[in-house]
Amino acid sequence: MIPDVTDDRIAGELASGDGQVRLAAILEVIRTPAMRLSGDARQALLACFASERKSIARKAMSAAAAAAIHDPHIIPTLRDALRAPDARMRWGAAYTLGLIDGALDVAALPAMIEALASEDGDIRWAAAELIVRLGADYPSEVRHSLLAVAVEAGVNTRKMALYCMRDLRLDDPEIRRTARDATEAADSHVRLAALSLLGVIDARAENVALIIKCLQGDASEGVRRAAAGVLGRLGSRSDRVFDALRRAAADDTDASLRKAASQALAKLRRDGNGAP
Repeated sequence: MIPDVTDDRIAGELASGDGQVRLAAILEVIRTPAMRLSGDARQALLACFASERKSIARKAMSAAAAAAIHDPHIIPTLRDALRAPDARMRWGAAYTLGLIDGALDVAALPAMIEALASEDGDIRWAAAELIVRLGADYPSEVRHSLLAVAVEAGVNTRKMALYCMRDLRLDDPEIRRTARDATEAADSHVRLAALSLLGVIDARAENVALIIKCLQGDASEGVRRAAAGVLGRLGSRSDRVFDALRRAAADDTDASLRKAASQALAKLRRDGNGAP
């Protein structure tokens, strides 16, 4: 029989203002996953998702996922939390659903898209991973949501949406147009993400020309170096590509660009069994 928590002890400890007390209560839930939490205890556990302390928030998510195996109330509570007023709660609920087999669905997508804007890189990349997972089951919904933010959102969201498109191997006229437009973005991180996406799209002439343009004229040294690497990976062996890479490999102002371009040339020659 699954034990019920009929007193207020665990709920009170999970809601404690003392971080160590909260953490100890969370660890108790992890150690006793068959514990059926009271409604107050479940809500207090989920409230820990919004803690400023990463250790508390992360352990609380793990505890909720462990408890869900035995407690049928956890998943509905998490799904309700996707609409919580606090963005950290919404993200925590989405992430925890992703830890539970079969629990993640398209209802969590808005919270994951929202999390792409986080200043915390760990959260951004965890959200991106979940979005890519979700894209396998909900390709249309995920594609639509990514396109929407890749055009109009802030820097973090825009670049992460482009990386998600890359990892999903999305390729259609609208995706290609979005990537091309992003190579003109004011922020170099967005331009880098756009190049990364172009690097997994077919080596169409217009895409290659755009990458060469980035190699030759982007204001960011990092973007120029990335463009050289993308040309090496993309596999186009046109005279224009080789000429652009040779010029970059002879650049006497940027040693890192020379190295990246030389490596790209070597890869193209190796993959093509020699010259040009």
